[in-house]
Amino acid sequence: MSPLYGRSGSHRDAFAYGIFRFCLGCKLEPSLSDYYFTVEDGGLPRALFLVFLAFLGGVLYSYRGLDDRDNLIHNVAGIFAFGVALFPMQCILADHPHCVPGLLPILHTPSAGLLYLSAEASVIYSSGPKLKDALNRLPEPETWFRRLRRIKTLSLILKSVGIITFLFHNQLKAYFPEISWVFWIEYLGFAGFGIYWVRLMWFINDTNSEGRQKFLPRPESAEEKTSGVLRGAVEKAPEAESRSDIP
Repeated sequence: MSPLYGRSGSHRDAFAYGIFRFCLGCKLEPSLSDYYFTVEDGGLPRALFLVFLAFLGGVLYSYRGLDDRDNLIHNVAGIFAFGVALFPMQCILADHPHCVPGLLPILHTPSAGLLYLSAEASVIYSSGPKLKDALNRLPEPETWFRRLRRIKTLSLILKSVGIITFLFHNQLKAYFPEISWVFWIEYLGFAGFGIYWVRLMWFINDTNSEGRQKFLPRPESAEEKTSGVLRGAVEKAPEAESRSDIP
């Protein structure tokens, strides 16, 4: 069973809940993108913002999927992550008196929205038919499919809540103006995709381990126990094709 389940998982949940409770008491910016202008010269918040997006974009763009469509989804998401970093949000002097306009801010919101939707597409596609074919070759495939559905469901719930909140955040802001709605929408998007990504990588690693156990080549010692008469009279069947790991 993956380390994501069991005692270690409960520790991570407790840690995430503690971070959430701590952040509720913090003065948050209206959105993650606002941290680009929080300090007059950018400072640490801008550096962390850009490094995170550059790292995310690099990982997604260089990711080698199980098929061409899987590659395309992640490569496009990586390009949009770079777009969010390269094209900062519009500089609003009323919110950030010392901000200096960045490059093509009109492209910031489209890049952020398309990054969010690309991550959603990644969760829905879930490595496509090649992963499903590999699961069907494992013992008790339905158990593996149930685990994959659990991985997808949690992330889709978080990201769907983010989308629904975005559609109604102006109305919600009228009732709860102190909450940074866009910040939490973006947080749910990144958290949903990050949790999905880590759990899926663990899942694929577990399927590879299970596949290697099932398709281990037959030891030569077992063949030596076969009767010499039978070995000479019966033509040896060709060895079964060994199973390759999921890329």
